[in-house]
Amino acid sequence: MLLKANRLFPIIILLFINCLFGFAQQDAKSYVIAGIQVEGSKFADEETIIALSGLKPGDRINIQPIDQKFQIAMKNLWNRKQFSDVEIVIDKITPLGVFLKIKVKEFTRLSEIIIEGNKEVSREEIIKVIAKVKGDVLTPYELYLAKQAIKKKYTEEGLLFAKIDAEIEPTDTSYYSKMVLTIDEGTEFHTASIDFVGNKDFSNKELAGTFDETHTKHWWQFWRSSKFDTKEYEKDKELLKSFFKKEGYVDAEILRDSLIYDEKNSEVHIMLWVDEGKKYYIRNIEFDGNTVYPASLLLSRLDFKKGDVYDQDKFEKNLNGNEDQTDALSLYADNGYLSIRFIPDEVRINPDSVDIKIKVYENQRLKIRRIEIAGNTKTKDKVIRRELYTRPGDYFDRSAVIRSVRALGVMNYFNPEALKPDVKPVDESNIDLIYRVEERSTDMVNASIGFAGSFGLTGSVGLTFNNFSITEPLSGGGGQIFNIQAEFGQANRYQTFAIGFTEPWLNDEPTTVGFNLFYRNIQYFYNQKSIGGSVNVGRRFRWPDDYFRGDLRLRIQSNQADTIYLTRPGMEVTLGQTISRISLNHPFFPTYGSRFSFSTDFAMGSLGLGIIDYLKNELKFEMVHPLMKIDENDRMVLYLSSNIGYITGVRNDTTYPPMELYYMGGSGLSGYFGTIPLRGYQDNSIGPRYGGRLMAKYTAELRFAISMNPMPVYVYGFAEAGNVWYSLKQADPFNLKRTAGVGLQINLAPIGIIGFSYGYGFDPPGVMGEKSGWKFLFHLGQQ
Repeated sequence: MLLKANRLFPIIILLFINCLFGFAQQDAKSYVIAGIQVEGSKFADEETIIALSGLKPGDRINIQPIDQKFQIAMKNLWNRKQFSDVEIVIDKITPLGVFLKIKVKEFTRLSEIIIEGNKEVSREEIIKVIAKVKGDVLTPYELYLAKQAIKKKYTEEGLLFAKIDAEIEPTDTSYYSKMVLTIDEGTEFHTASIDFVGNKDFSNKELAGTFDETHTKHWWQFWRSSKFDTKEYEKDKELLKSFFKKEGYVDAEILRDSLIYDEKNSEVHIMLWVDEGKKYYIRNIEFDGNTVYPASLLLSRLDFKKGDVYDQDKFEKNLNGNEDQTDALSLYADNGYLSIRFIPDEVRINPDSVDIKIKVYENQRLKIRRIEIAGNTKTKDKVIRRELYTRPGDYFDRSAVIRSVRALGVMNYFNPEALKPDVKPVDESNIDLIYRVEERSTDMVNASIGFAGSFGLTGSVGLTFNNFSITEPLSGGGGQIFNIQAEFGQANRYQTFAIGFTEPWLNDEPTTVGFNLFYRNIQYFYNQKSIGGSVNVGRRFRWPDDYFRGDLRLRIQSNQADTIYLTRPGMEVTLGQTISRISLNHPFFPTYGSRFSFSTDFAMGSLGLGIIDYLKNELKFEMVHPLMKIDENDRMVLYLSSNIGYITGVRNDTTYPPMELYYMGGSGLSGYFGTIPLRGYQDNSIGPRYGGRLMAKYTAELRFAISMNPMPVYVYGFAEAGNVWYSLKQADPFNLKRTAGVGLQINLAPIGIIGFSYGYGFDPPGVMGEKSGWKFLFHLGQQ
């Protein structure tokens, strides 16, 4: 009412002036506007106010009757929603014309927002929904809008009875005020019951079980939340509809629903009325318009046969895109038909059958004209291009694009969630393909100090460049790897030094070459000094597929040792090979794929090359299966791995270097070479004290990614078991040291991967004794 009064007041003034002029003269008289002044403006520019009014010097206006230009000017200024009061008055009339004055009173401006009483909804969320910043105009209407926006947010969060009070409070600074929001969040409601009316073929329990977030809760379900969230409830209703369609009830509807709130007990009772309709079965499926692929092949991709339940969700995915890319659309998209369209037409046949005729619009086959790289600030274009499976001049292949994105993710140079390919049409038969990347640092600098029971006070310092360039060492970006590492133990009981270099693409071919030089001095229950080096060469295979690769390595080292196995100095020459298949999509947090490797190391003393001979074989398998997506990204995965190793002699007097034997337990940071981590146990506490020749370990982890950029972090729960035996005769596959617990892994640039675990060892580390119990461990590197 105040606003209306303020609007009418200046109009009454003008009418009054009109009356005065009416008595003063009989004939209407017009004047030229000789000048305009503005009074009362603090924030708005005077010239801007005059311009907004639409009045300008030189215009001719009528005083009696009142000119419409006055009304239009008032409306223009009011529409700015910046003024609490506006007047246009005649200042004076001279022979030159009339002088006008625009009087304004501006609304106060926002200085800060004070929020009190919010617990369930954060301050950041509230600020976001009211969308006000310092300096904005603060009006009673803006205050009303803020209250409504906050109320809506609380309703979405399930707090329907939240009360919001908003006030404008003055500050010490003129023309500025505070917005004070006082929130009473009310009761947090929990789902007490979910009932259905009209369901015949499905029980209430089955239908309620389709909901992801809206649940009832029994006293023993300590892991479950029954908090009611309006937003999640709406999503769950869509899941219910999807469930009906998957079961063949394609006409099923939710007729209406009712939410009954019990404020006294903080409960909500849900009732849904449904109409299931008929259950439909597939009778015939036909394709029309296909010329590239036969109908039989397209039908096989749909994976339906006559008499199958009409699962509409499965039909849509197998027609237009499923996760395994075994759908009909992928056939075309992998062969250049990027604009392929399927238009299905359903015909219901009484009493319960469906005929589907799918019209196929194949359109033009598209070629890749150009491939562009965008966003790389360090990595050279050629380092990225050589990893791609798409080439200019090729027909567009969606599977090759997906494979290329996976290859870029495995490089670990880029944020995996920002790897997005983009297609830009050029003409009817060509497209440009753009790979957009977001660089992140992968170089690592580490320095640490700690304590190991084996060697006392220990420390290390190292530097690794994972995206190094030997021709441009300062800027990098060449995709090469250079590392240098030094470690030490108390009183020189443990010293290592290593330097290495790897070129993964020799002459821009998928051939890996590298070298490593090292020095080791270990004094424990054995004393050994080793100095040597190794060279390696590897290559990606094309058969059985290009996930396979082979690597060869030659290591030569001089050993000076005093152990129960080796008592004289000598040369060790070892030839090794590894066959592996790696399809994991990321080195830190893979969400799908597997890794298989079989390696053999042969110390060639039996051939007269050195004095040491042994044959060491290791078999390792890892796999990852996605379980849950958040914002279209896989965030929860199941990781499984198994690792088996065995070292045996070639001659009767075989000598086993202690660093080639197996030790197990702890984090693997004890300084022993060959130590296999096993959480929940002390370092090197499992197996023979002087090392074993046979090792087995099995791991299962449930991983959840908290963040993937800029700092990748995931938490996990684990269960694993393993053991070490001295000989094959002593091995017992059922005698494994079991452990379970939780952990955290962080890829912290530039330090690298660090982690923590808290695990419980269920068995004694040795043959006898007490259970290992709880152990907290610190980890370096991927577990």
